Amino acid sequence: MAQYKQLRKFKKEELIFNEEETRIILKFIFEPADHGFIESLNVNDAVKEFAQGLLIEAIDASYAVGFVEAIFRSTTNPTKGEIKILKSFGKKAAIHWFKHATVNDLQDVKVYEFVRLEIARRFRSPLRILASTASLKKQPGAFLAYNKPSNGLSKAWG
Repeated sequence: MAQYKQLRKFKKEELIFNEEETRIILKFIFEPADHGFIESLNVNDAVKEFAQGLLIEAIDASYAVGFVEAIFRSTTNPTKGEIKILKSFGKKAAIHWFKHATVNDLQDVKVYEFVRLEIARRFRSPLRILASTASLKKQPGAFLAYNKPSNGLSKAWG
Protein backbone atom coordinates (compact mmCIF):
# COMPACT_ATOMS: atom_id res chain seq x y z
CA MET A 1 0.00 0.00 0.00
CA ALA A 2 1.38 3.39 -0.98
CA GLN A 3 1.88 6.03 1.66
CA TYR A 4 2.30 9.73 0.94
CA LYS A 5 5.60 11.04 2.24
CA GLN A 6 7.05 14.51 2.08
CA LEU A 7 10.77 15.00 2.02
CA ARG A 8 12.26 16.46 5.15
CA LYS A 9 12.85 20.21 5.18
CA PHE A 10 16.23 21.56 6.31
CA LYS A 11 17.55 24.85 7.55
CA LYS A 12 20.45 26.25 5.55
CA GLU A 13 22.90 25.34 8.31
CA GLU A 14 21.67 21.71 8.28
CA LEU A 15 22.65 21.20 4.64
CA ILE A 16 25.65 18.88 4.66
CA PHE A 17 26.64 18.44 1.02
CA ASN A 18 28.53 20.65 -1.40
CA GLU A 19 27.71 20.97 -5.11
CA GLU A 20 29.77 17.96 -6.22
CA GLU A 21 28.38 15.69 -3.49
CA THR A 22 24.83 16.82 -4.30
CA ARG A 23 25.30 15.79 -7.93
CA ILE A 24 26.70 12.40 -6.83
CA ILE A 25 23.65 11.82 -4.60
CA LEU A 26 21.24 12.75 -7.38
CA LYS A 27 23.09 10.47 -9.83
CA PHE A 28 22.96 7.68 -7.24
CA ILE A 29 19.19 8.06 -6.77
CA PHE A 30 18.21 8.69 -10.39
CA GLU A 31 18.85 6.57 -13.45
CA PRO A 32 21.72 7.11 -15.92
CA ALA A 33 19.24 8.61 -18.39
CA ASP A 34 18.93 11.57 -15.98
CA HIS A 35 22.66 12.05 -15.36
CA GLY A 36 23.20 14.55 -18.17
CA PHE A 37 20.29 16.58 -16.89
CA ILE A 38 21.69 16.44 -13.35
CA GLU A 39 25.08 17.67 -14.60
CA SER A 40 23.38 20.71 -16.14
CA LEU A 41 21.55 21.65 -12.90
CA ASN A 42 22.33 24.88 -11.12
CA VAL A 43 23.01 23.44 -7.66
CA ASN A 44 21.55 25.92 -5.17
CA ASP A 45 20.33 25.35 -1.61
CA ALA A 46 16.95 24.10 -2.86
CA VAL A 47 18.66 21.38 -4.92
CA LYS A 48 20.93 20.47 -1.99
CA GLU A 49 17.89 20.23 0.30
CA PHE A 50 16.08 18.04 -2.26
CA ALA A 51 19.07 15.68 -2.61
CA GLN A 52 19.59 15.44 1.15
CA GLY A 53 15.87 14.74 1.64
CA LEU A 54 15.95 11.99 -0.98
CA LEU A 55 18.96 10.38 0.68
CA ILE A 56 17.31 10.44 4.11
CA GLU A 57 14.16 8.86 2.66
CA ALA A 58 16.22 6.15 0.92
CA ILE A 59 18.17 5.29 4.08
CA ASP A 60 15.18 5.43 6.42
CA ALA A 61 12.96 3.37 4.10
CA SER A 62 15.70 0.77 3.74
CA TYR A 63 15.90 0.38 7.52
CA ALA A 64 12.11 0.29 7.81
CA VAL A 65 12.13 -2.69 5.45
CA GLY A 66 14.75 -4.33 7.68
CA PHE A 67 17.71 -6.52 7.03
CA VAL A 68 16.13 -9.85 7.84
CA GLU A 69 17.25 -11.61 4.67
CA ALA A 70 20.85 -11.96 3.57
CA ILE A 71 21.94 -9.10 1.33
CA PHE A 72 22.56 -10.06 -2.25
CA ARG A 73 25.10 -7.91 -4.08
CA SER A 74 25.06 -7.89 -7.86
CA THR A 75 28.16 -7.31 -9.94
CA THR A 76 27.06 -3.70 -10.42
CA ASN A 77 28.17 -1.56 -7.50
CA PRO A 78 28.05 2.16 -6.89
CA THR A 79 31.18 4.16 -7.43
CA LYS A 80 33.57 4.70 -4.56
CA GLY A 81 32.33 8.30 -4.42
CA GLU A 82 28.77 7.18 -3.72
CA ILE A 83 29.80 4.74 -1.00
CA LYS A 84 32.07 7.36 0.57
CA ILE A 85 29.18 9.86 0.68
CA LEU A 86 26.79 7.29 2.16
CA LYS A 87 29.26 6.44 4.93
CA SER A 88 30.15 10.08 5.57
CA PHE A 89 26.49 11.09 5.67
CA GLY A 90 25.74 8.43 8.27
CA LYS A 91 28.35 9.99 10.55
CA LYS A 92 27.18 13.60 10.02
CA ALA A 93 23.41 13.10 9.92
CA ALA A 94 21.28 14.05 12.90
CA ILE A 95 19.52 10.99 14.30
CA HIS A 96 16.24 12.93 14.71
CA TRP A 97 16.03 13.17 10.91
CA PHE A 98 15.20 9.45 10.77
CA LYS A 99 12.18 7.48 11.89
CA HIS A 100 13.60 3.97 11.44
CA ALA A 101 17.40 4.12 11.28
CA THR A 102 19.20 3.98 14.63
CA VAL A 103 22.53 5.48 15.68
CA ASN A 104 24.15 2.07 15.07
CA ASP A 105 22.54 1.81 11.62
CA LEU A 106 24.04 5.16 10.64
CA GLN A 107 27.55 3.83 11.27
CA ASP A 108 27.14 1.52 8.26
CA VAL A 109 24.48 3.11 6.03
CA LYS A 110 22.78 0.91 3.42
CA VAL A 111 20.15 1.61 0.77
CA TYR A 112 18.13 -1.14 -0.89
CA GLU A 113 18.06 -1.04 -4.68
CA PHE A 114 14.25 -1.43 -4.88
CA VAL A 115 13.89 1.54 -2.49
CA ARG A 116 16.23 3.64 -4.64
CA LEU A 117 14.28 2.74 -7.78
CA GLU A 118 10.91 3.66 -6.22
CA ILE A 119 12.24 7.02 -5.01
CA ALA A 120 13.74 7.74 -8.43
CA ARG A 121 10.45 6.91 -10.14
CA ARG A 122 8.30 9.01 -7.82
CA PHE A 123 10.57 12.06 -7.50
CA ARG A 124 11.66 12.44 -11.13
CA SER A 125 9.01 15.09 -11.83
CA PRO A 126 9.89 17.20 -8.76
CA LEU A 127 13.54 17.07 -9.91
CA ARG A 128 12.52 18.50 -13.30
CA ILE A 129 10.33 21.17 -11.68
CA LEU A 130 13.14 22.13 -9.32
CA ALA A 131 15.52 22.51 -12.24
CA SER A 132 13.15 24.73 -14.19
CA THR A 133 12.03 26.98 -11.33
CA ALA A 134 15.15 27.04 -9.07
CA SER A 135 12.90 26.23 -6.09
CA LEU A 136 9.80 24.29 -5.16
CA LYS A 137 6.72 26.10 -3.88
CA LYS A 138 6.00 23.31 -1.41
CA GLN A 139 8.07 20.52 0.05
CA PRO A 140 8.13 17.65 -2.48
CA GLY A 141 6.28 14.49 -1.64
CA ALA A 142 5.10 11.32 -3.33
CA PHE A 143 3.07 8.19 -2.76
CA LEU A 144 5.69 5.55 -2.08
CA ALA A 145 5.17 1.80 -1.93
CA TYR A 146 8.32 -0.17 -1.22
CA ASN A 147 7.78 -3.71 -2.42
CA LYS A 148 10.51 -6.25 -1.80
CA PRO A 149 11.53 -8.21 -4.90
CA SER A 150 9.54 -11.44 -5.16
CA ASN A 151 12.69 -13.54 -5.58
CA GLY A 152 13.74 -12.62 -2.01
CA LEU A 153 17.07 -11.19 -3.10
CA SER A 154 17.61 -7.53 -2.35
CA LYS A 155 20.70 -5.70 -3.45
CA ALA A 156 21.88 -3.03 -1.04
CA TRP A 157 24.23 -0.12 -1.67
CA GLY A 158 26.72 0.82 1.00
